[in-house]
Amino acid sequence: MTMKPEDPLRSGAPSRYEFPRPELLWLGVYLLFGWRRSFLRDCQTFLRTNPYPRRVEGVDHVPQAPPFVLVANHYARPGLRPYHSGMIVTGLIAQVRPALSHIRWVVTSEWFGRRLGPVPIPPSLYRWTFRRAAKVYRAVIMPRRAGEVAARAVVLRDILRSLQRECVGLMPEAGGSGTLRQPLEGSGLFVHSLVRRGVPVIPVGLWDDGDTLVVSFGPPLALVPAGEDRLEQDRSASEQMMAAVGRLLPERQWGVYREAIQRSLAGSGGI
Repeated sequence: MTMKPEDPLRSGAPSRYEFPRPELLWLGVYLLFGWRRSFLRDCQTFLRTNPYPRRVEGVDHVPQAPPFVLVANHYARPGLRPYHSGMIVTGLIAQVRPALSHIRWVVTSEWFGRRLGPVPIPPSLYRWTFRRAAKVYRAVIMPRRAGEVAARAVVLRDILRSLQRECVGLMPEAGGSGTLRQPLEGSGLFVHSLVRRGVPVIPVGLWDDGDTLVVSFGPPLALVPAGEDRLEQDRSASEQMMAAVGRLLPERQWGVYREAIQRSLAGSGGI
């Protein structure tokens, strides 16, 4: 399925996505005061004001109604940030699944090591911004530090409650630029717990095919974690989860899961 926006700008190079400046100014006001704002409406505006070629594959795998979970790669490049990717996925799904009024995305609690030129940006500034954005858009803040086990458990319970009435989106790597990397510790077993409960978990792969942004959906995950302890089982489930995402991507983006994806494809007769 190919989305053909009006007057697509075809240059052969990946397109630069930008949020409209007037809307960006208003968003700043909403962030400042912590007012609620429609994420879906902003996603639709974002797609409409960025009329670039996009291709959607495997959309039939997306359920007609909640609950379900999306697991996407953390795709970023010049002109496209991960939050842009989340907005694009949300807006495109709304075009084919009008009954899905909201996807509740899980976002990281902070960034580290970011700089504005030579000046380091304090992590506290990111923490404030992410928390405000989560309040404005009803997103979920996932604590990033490995030691925040209790805080993560609270968040996971909140996600489970959300799934009773809406969909949830995850980018479990919580960082990176498009080449697959290991997700946060605990991600594999959490997603496996959702699969055990019968929640469809749909892998999503984002990548660029020349000047066309591709959004590819795969069949629901079936995870069978192996290992003698929770750490090994988490790694096994994460590997299976990321391999499912990787099968939707070109080989150049397989990253640390190259061998796992090759085994997966060989086992399914894909190569």
